[in-house]
Amino acid sequence: MLLLLLAFTTVLSACSGAGGTAGKPGEGGKVEIQLWSSATAENAKPIENAIAKFNESQDDIVVKTLSNQDHQKQLTAISGGSAPDIIVTQWNNIGPWSAAGAVQSLEEFIKRDGYDTSQIIPAALDRMKVNHEIFGLPISMSMANKLFYNKQAFEEAGLTAPPETLEELFAYAKKLTKKDAKGNITQMGFIPDYPWIDNVFWPIIFNGSWDDGSGKLTANQEANVKAIDYQMNYYREFGQESIDKFKSGMGGLETPQDPILTGKLSMIIGWENWYVEHRGEDKEVGVAPFPYPAANPELKGSGMVSPIAMFIPSKAKHQDEAWKVMQYLLGEDVQIEYSIEFGSIPVLTKALDNPKLTENQEVKELWDYYESAKNPNLKGFPNSIYINEYLQTLNEETEKALKGQITAQEAMDNVVNKMQPIADKK
Repeated sequence: MLLLLLAFTTVLSACSGAGGTAGKPGEGGKVEIQLWSSATAENAKPIENAIAKFNESQDDIVVKTLSNQDHQKQLTAISGGSAPDIIVTQWNNIGPWSAAGAVQSLEEFIKRDGYDTSQIIPAALDRMKVNHEIFGLPISMSMANKLFYNKQAFEEAGLTAPPETLEELFAYAKKLTKKDAKGNITQMGFIPDYPWIDNVFWPIIFNGSWDDGSGKLTANQEANVKAIDYQMNYYREFGQESIDKFKSGMGGLETPQDPILTGKLSMIIGWENWYVEHRGEDKEVGVAPFPYPAANPELKGSGMVSPIAMFIPSKAKHQDEAWKVMQYLLGEDVQIEYSIEFGSIPVLTKALDNPKLTENQEVKELWDYYESAKNPNLKGFPNSIYINEYLQTLNEETEKALKGQITAQEAMDNVVNKMQPIADKK
């Protein structure tokens, strides 16, 4: 990573204009700083609107926003001498970038100002930590802890309520799966790896983990193995070739042939921003808590959290001003307005009970998510400087298991054998 950053520094020497006017005096003698965001088009408006209100709220700082700055552009800037003062990006960028000292630790700011990090949803804040040190703060989060289902498919199958346990989910899936006269699947109840293999969500549902907090990787623990083995049950039941053939003609997510909306697929893992226009009492998609293992009722409400992060580059010229802006963006009113505009979940715990959200008909489809965001069973993948390698290895080995090439235990043993030496070096 260090060599990569040095290489980008060389590239940057030919682009001295990058980073704009960060650190220069702004209008009225205000300090001008820059905030770069990876958001594009309409998705950039919530952060731009929040910053506009910040600029109006005080007389010391003016923040200029620059959207559509993907992680490649961000990395190029922070590796050179023209880094913006704040970057808003995917949370998993923080770990690798912190390895080369490109991300400023926030620990001193937090200690100096007595900033109360306990007001942030724990699962969201944990994604900001690398080796137990806070390098960023979440501005919003997405969450997968619901089951979405096609109401008509349930009605036709005589199912009057969604499944509560994983065992019931499997039984429902069998009842909701149909085949034609030739044995080809024409409708499926549930596919555990649609629309993608999720090597984080499933272990969380079984209360798994990926490290012990002290450098030892735990991907091959019993809970993680159970999570993969559960998914393999669907392939054992319906057949690898049959499922693959069905998936190839099923239609893609959020397309005119979306399988949940057409009824070809009856159930799916539900994120808060999926099928928003199709959820509700008189709509075609039902929402329920995601099922839990019958033997572990204490795991009710488990789910995966994936936040959007904001951080200060270590080469930012005005870090104190950047820190003030970050604190502003975590104010209750700002979080509420941002959540409404962006259709996301606020990361401030007290915002989850605010009537501006919980009684707001405009965001009624998110009410269940606001409530369940309080659940202590919410988790996420641990951030680290080798996070991308770890996730890729998990994906590769999980896919082999789902295809029946190796057992779930072998898959996770392979992950630990490959990744532990890398974790030890870093």
